Amino acid sequence: MAHAFFLGIDTRAAVSDGPSPQPPDAVTLTLLEKEQEGDHPPTYRVDSIRHEDEAPDPADLADQIQSLVAGSPYIGRTSIIANRRDDYGEAVVEALQDRGLDPTRATLADSSEASSGAPDDAGVFVALDDALEVIADAYRNGHVEFEQHATENVSRLARGLQRMVEYFADVEEAAAAPDTADAPLRPSSIDPHVTSAALAAWLADERSFDPSQHLKEHPQTDTGR
Repeated sequence: MAHAFFLGIDTRAAVSDGPSPQPPDAVTLTLLEKEQEGDHPPTYRVDSIRHEDEAPDPADLADQIQSLVAGSPYIGRTSIIANRRDDYGEAVVEALQDRGLDPTRATLADSSEASSGAPDDAGVFVALDDALEVIADAYRNGHVEFEQHATENVSRLARGLQRMVEYFADVEEAAAAPDTADAPLRPSSIDPHVTSAALAAWLADERSFDPSQHLKEHPQTDTGR
């Protein structure tokens, strides 16, 4: 059974479910293991998930990520994708590059801005709904596995994924009966636990099990600075 690892990093100033907005320099990292046998649908295991309300210095975070992916079983088998839409995300990408890592520089944004997988001026565009749908479909079909002893981070991810499943079910229902159902609105509050996992799953869906290969349809642009 082939398997590989995908690390999603989201630094967006997302609004949480609580009454207060999330601090602008928060960071969430989700490491998924993708397993697939033949033509069967892949299974994603949440290998680890980490959230920091106060994000560390980008260089310190890059050091921690480098140490993580240099250990067993991740070394040579881990692909990294980072949302670099804000300044902190861009700084994390640059710090990772300085350490010889090659993260996919992603711009995670609404689908109306461009098609998913299209190169932008500094990496690749990822339509938010496309990324969310990959992880939501896998979760709905029982193809997302969690660690046995769920932490609060894992619980937040599971709750967020269930909301995404419900949203996409409403989208399908509206598409099937366009004259009788209003177009559903995506939840305005999407936990960064979900978006970081969605980034990892999107990259896993786009890539083969060889981390050296580029995206299926659109190669990454030059990541040099």
